[in-house]
Amino acid sequence: MRLSGGYGRSWLAGLFLVLLLVSCQGLPEPFTAPAATPPLPTPTSPPAPTPLPAAGTIAGFDYLRQQLQTRPAAERQGLVNQYMAQLQQAPVVGGNRAVFLWQGAAATVAVWGDMNGWSPNQLWQLSRLPDTDLWYYTAEFEPAARLDYQYIVNNQAPRLDPLNPHTVPTRFEPRSELRMPAYRQPPELDLSAAVPSGAVTRHTLDSAALSQERSFWVYRPVGEIVGRDYPVLFVLDGGDYLNLISAPDILDNLIANRDILPLVVVFSTPVLREQEYRRSEAYTRFLADELAPYVQRNFGVVVDPAQTGVLGSGLGGLAAVHAAITRPDRFGLAAGFSGFYNLDEEALARAAGRQTAALGRFYLVAGGYETAVSELGAAINVPQASQRLVQVLQPRAAAVQYDERPQGHSWGLWRDSFGEALRFLYAPSPGS
Repeated sequence: MRLSGGYGRSWLAGLFLVLLLVSCQGLPEPFTAPAATPPLPTPTSPPAPTPLPAAGTIAGFDYLRQQLQTRPAAERQGLVNQYMAQLQQAPVVGGNRAVFLWQGAAATVAVWGDMNGWSPNQLWQLSRLPDTDLWYYTAEFEPAARLDYQYIVNNQAPRLDPLNPHTVPTRFEPRSELRMPAYRQPPELDLSAAVPSGAVTRHTLDSAALSQERSFWVYRPVGEIVGRDYPVLFVLDGGDYLNLISAPDILDNLIANRDILPLVVVFSTPVLREQEYRRSEAYTRFLADELAPYVQRNFGVVVDPAQTGVLGSGLGGLAAVHAAITRPDRFGLAAGFSGFYNLDEEALARAAGRQTAALGRFYLVAGGYETAVSELGAAINVPQASQRLVQVLQPRAAAVQYDERPQGHSWGLWRDSFGEALRFLYAPSPGS
């Protein structure tokens, strides 16, 4: 076909324009499905800051020391003040470690106690943290240890640890009490529970054996039944057991919990302690032939030696065990706490070896830190003396129980042992 004229030229121009547009835009692409939208990332919390060790832990004290090493001198006292404000009590204990702490201006600070035999020649000197007023001493003990101690500041009179709420009474002044993490106070020492209370009354007796009048106190259990004969226990150094460890309250708890039989307890006090309790035959006659019969006549107690006991601590422990060994016809039960059994070249053990009559039940306890107790001019190794006596008693006695605790020569030890001794000597029979 032949195009001519202006129409042909117009058609060719249009065709040229279409081809030009196609060449510029390209052919349409094939259809593809849109890609799935990727999920948004899960929001994550920033890592929690590592908590600082508590001030009352060994790790907390170690952390304080580390921080002090990196801080300028001008900042160290402020850091110590912050630490002490968070500390609830001291010593700081954990595992088998204990850190003794003292804060205040001082030239010297030392600790003495059961751990160093209360010897002025073996004081543990505390060190001062540089550029601060905080003093410390680190030591290792058994995890269940319980020990008495005091501070000596600037070589002055011993004093309590102001950071420690736990104290132990003595005949003279209280002492602070270190309680390691595994130590557990016997449940009968919790005096907060309301339990029925027995009665304690004071009495006197003229003694022919001692040529003087003697005072004593009698504990009678609550709900005492007239006409019933009760077991009886004679406690030497009775005034101390009444005043220092609240023995009647402990008895109330033991009886209320049915740990022991209801019993009558006689608290007797010495006049010339060092003479009377050093295996004195006159004092033993007073106990066996005067005081015991008087109590049996007037307070409704048994006359059976198997239910009649005597208990004492220290020199009193020697006297109590001596009475049971030499007068088994009267005392079939005995408890000796920290007894000085090796006085007079182990005369007590020799007396036990000579005894032909059957002996009763004995409970003995010693502290592992009583290795050099000063008494009557001698340094007594109490655990060693106790172990020796146990060896002599075992083939001759009905039963012997010996306990050794990580403690020192202390009313804390004797307070802790009081209930255990009574459970061994006066446990109710099965089904009673």
